[in-house]
Amino acid sequence: MIKRIRNTSKKPARPKELLRKGRSPLSAKSVWFATGLFIGGGSTMASGPSNSTLASWLQGQAPAVMTISGSYLAGFFIGWGARRTIKLTSIITGIALAIIGVLVSWGWDGAVVQAWINSASAWVGESVEGAGRHLVSMLPSATAAGAGGVLGFRRK
Repeated sequence: MIKRIRNTSKKPARPKELLRKGRSPLSAKSVWFATGLFIGGGSTMASGPSNSTLASWLQGQAPAVMTISGSYLAGFFIGWGARRTIKLTSIITGIALAIIGVLVSWGWDGAVVQAWINSASAWVGESVEGAGRHLVSMLPSATAAGAGGVLGFRRK
């Protein structure tokens, strides 16, 4: 019986540091692929027309390749940054609410603090919305930026 229990798990448990290793946005294969396409398209455009090179098929499509891959990369990093911002904001909000709850239980006036929090959260919401609209309006390919944003947001 003891032998059966020992053999059920052949892999030793790994610590969290090893499980999360390599989860930066730069380790994503799609980022490497889009970066390669962006650099390849840029170098093809810069080198000028040539029929003898290996990447001569890319010459006509280089501007479109750069536009799509650049939009994907921008969307990916915007999504990744949004996830990190939301996570950090949630932690700070939780700590602030806990501190405010303690202060109110000690007899402080909570109405003033609540009004300040409401105005601050409205300001932050408007600022983030405006920044998001500005960044998205600068991207030429909404589909590639949307796909990059979704994959970047999912990246931990």
